[in-house]
Amino acid sequence: MCTFVPGEAIAIGPIHTLQEVGEGLPGTLSTVRPLVSEVGEFPANSELARIGTLTVKTDPGLELYAVSRISARLAGAIEKREAIVDLNHILPLSAPDASLQHPLRLTPHAEREAAHLRRVLRAALPAAPTPRRLAVLDSGLTPEYAAHRNVRYLDYSVAGRLRSDSPLSDPLGHGTRVVSILDQILPPEVELSVGRLPSEAGSLTALNVAHAFGDIVARERPDVVNLSISPRSDWFVCPACRQRVAAPTFLSTFLPLVIRLGGRSTENTVTVMAAGNAGQLPNSRWLTQDISTLLFAVAENRKGDRTRYSSAPEGPYADLFSAGAFGGDDPDEPEAQGVFWDGAHGTSFAAPFVSAAALLTKHFHAPIVEGFPTHLGAFTRQLIAAARNGHSLRLEPAHGQDTQ
Repeated sequence: MCTFVPGEAIAIGPIHTLQEVGEGLPGTLSTVRPLVSEVGEFPANSELARIGTLTVKTDPGLELYAVSRISARLAGAIEKREAIVDLNHILPLSAPDASLQHPLRLTPHAEREAAHLRRVLRAALPAAPTPRRLAVLDSGLTPEYAAHRNVRYLDYSVAGRLRSDSPLSDPLGHGTRVVSILDQILPPEVELSVGRLPSEAGSLTALNVAHAFGDIVARERPDVVNLSISPRSDWFVCPACRQRVAAPTFLSTFLPLVIRLGGRSTENTVTVMAAGNAGQLPNSRWLTQDISTLLFAVAENRKGDRTRYSSAPEGPYADLFSAGAFGGDDPDEPEAQGVFWDGAHGTSFAAPFVSAAALLTKHFHAPIVEGFPTHLGAFTRQLIAAARNGHSLRLEPAHGQDTQ
């Protein structure tokens, strides 16, 4: 059984550093490929555009040996946290929605949560010389969905690489649901960039997500990225050995590297990631303890308590880098409400509420420039609580910004 792509060892780091790895490794060395796709307008001034990936194809069973050999050659860059060498883990996707009869209709409590945040954002989000943008990396967007704002669609469904001029598509319906929540909360001048990830079973790997994440941050320069990719269970059928295997969502070390670089991007991008649902290992702060721009979304019920199905991040300062929002009641509770009328619930649907709040948190709290650890999660939780209680916000503007 395997939770990674058999026979693959992957390195991510500065392109010029990877080009010096050299031969003599236990397998076939690929050419260095840029992390960001060279399709369309290429963001040459982005730090992410200077990052590349390198793959070593080896015999199954020699993957860890290949990782150790590459790591020895990249020891200096790894010590500086500029490079990562790891196995290419397979990530499970959210389960396909069984019913699409009412896919975009929010339940009464979800609508109240959206209305409270909508009121606060439209009253408190300061004007900006260029449009603010929130990016969603998920299963895509259906062509039937009509948004109330400008939406850009980017197709990363083939190995996480950008495909130009692809038609809108969402095989699972999950990404469309996430977009619909954000569309009902955000002021109309906030733009959305929707990236479609690979959706076939066993096709989404940590390297694919790293490619897609790096590209959408460098290309779209979003203020916030919503990553609602936590699965509803932590298993899949391995395409190689055909057995049911576990696959924790944040086991790979690739994502922390690109999220860290995203936080140092032009827009100091904040990443909001679903904390994970019952039966999973929770997304962990142990791998991301030095990242000040990552916020985990925890699912709460109608009472504002964490649901039993919701995981919560573990590790250093986890409470400072998490925030809760309505993700649907526990299904076995009396008169339980999901986020949508068909009962859909989960941390992946709490994430867009947190992402919308984080857009305001970022611009008033300036977490990037206020040292480490920041209070990104605590501030976002206070903002959500104030919105629910109908309180007006007294916010300190971020450096170089003016309140309206």
